[in-house]
Amino acid sequence: MRKRFSLQDAKLKRVELLGVGLSLPAPISEEEAKLMRDFVNAHFKAHVKIVVTDPDGKPTNTIEGDVTDGFTSDFVNLFFGMLFYPLYQSIGGVPVVDVAKNTIYLWSPGTYATPFLGLCVTNCPGTSGVIYSLKMPGIWLYKSPFSPYAYVWNNYNNLITNITYYSPSPSPSVGNFPSVSYGGTTQFSITQQMTNTSGSTLTVSSFAAVGALYSIVNGALNTPPVFIGFLYFDLAALGQSPITWSPAAGMTVTVTIQMVT
Repeated sequence: MRKRFSLQDAKLKRVELLGVGLSLPAPISEEEAKLMRDFVNAHFKAHVKIVVTDPDGKPTNTIEGDVTDGFTSDFVNLFFGMLFYPLYQSIGGVPVVDVAKNTIYLWSPGTYATPFLGLCVTNCPGTSGVIYSLKMPGIWLYKSPFSPYAYVWNNYNNLITNITYYSPSPSPSVGNFPSVSYGGTTQFSITQQMTNTSGSTLTVSSFAAVGALYSIVNGALNTPPVFIGFLYFDLAALGQSPITWSPAAGMTVTVTIQMVT
């Protein structure tokens, strides 16, 4: 029987960059870093469903499966940084890399000294001023796979932007997130629709779930936010070939995340 992983098991005396690809000191061992990722994978699960439709809205392809080890190294850093941020001070703060490979240091002197740690995915304020090609967080489509990397920003140049992304929809609705007692599980879903309005046939190889991260200045959210990829998955990891997406065809992607408390 597999032992339930706990924070105590991780021996969190120090904290590491978890593979964000930066030439900074690595205060803990690879084994300890793996324990931290194992903890996230033991407490967060993801499931995805993709429905491709023809221009008339008729389903032509459905892909569904569990995402294994799909939470990004930046999400892991964000999660453990929230709990143990004083231990990051020797390297200038908690390093998190946005979707375009810009590094932000949380809990450090500067704009993100006091980050707001909720990742916004729908009806997010101030996103029109972000520096990214897409101005809306949610579920993003990419032409190339992420593997073997555990982050989203390495694939930014392959982001599919010349399509129509509709606003993502959470379930349950905002403000109705189900509570759960310790030792139980809870879950939420993000559903987003897209239409291939590029006029060309596109190849879709991978997907990422992206959230908006804000800092707090004088008690208020500071905008514009930065976009952080918190989940990624390649179609190949689901045993599927890339999607050949015809002009005017649609797609609906639902990502369900389950959390064990």
